[in-house]
Amino acid sequence: MDKELLTHYKNTDYWFMVDQKKITLCIGQKNNHFDRLCEHLSCTTGAFITACNPQSELLTRKENKSRNAQLATRLEQLDRIYCFLGEGQDRAKQWPAEQSYMVFGLKQQTAIDLAREYQQNALVWIEYQQVAALIEV
Repeated sequence: MDKELLTHYKNTDYWFMVDQKKITLCIGQKNNHFDRLCEHLSCTTGAFITACNPQSELLTRKENKSRNAQLATRLEQLDRIYCFLGEGQDRAKQWPAEQSYMVFGLKQQTAIDLAREYQQNALVWIEYQQVAALIEV
């Protein structure tokens, strides 16, 4: 992944909704709301993933919606995870927001495998009481 794209990913807000509350993850930062939700769900990991815009190639809204529906179906097949709808939006708003899923309880390798399956460049990974990290896939 080139440096400019990596910078854009790092300057993106990754947010998801839980009971009408917006929780935003930022790369390199801890998030107390995430930690409390981990405690509530008895989970220690989270992955923020999407199927939109594979390899950063801009697709139509319809194509992205279809790809994310396929990802949602894949997530439904997994055991002991909790999924919340969200979006990734770069702070400069140079790229359209991407519908995404915050998934609690995934193993890191499973998250990486899903990101690769949907041709993503990276995913956001966070663990209980740790900072959010960008993982290139």
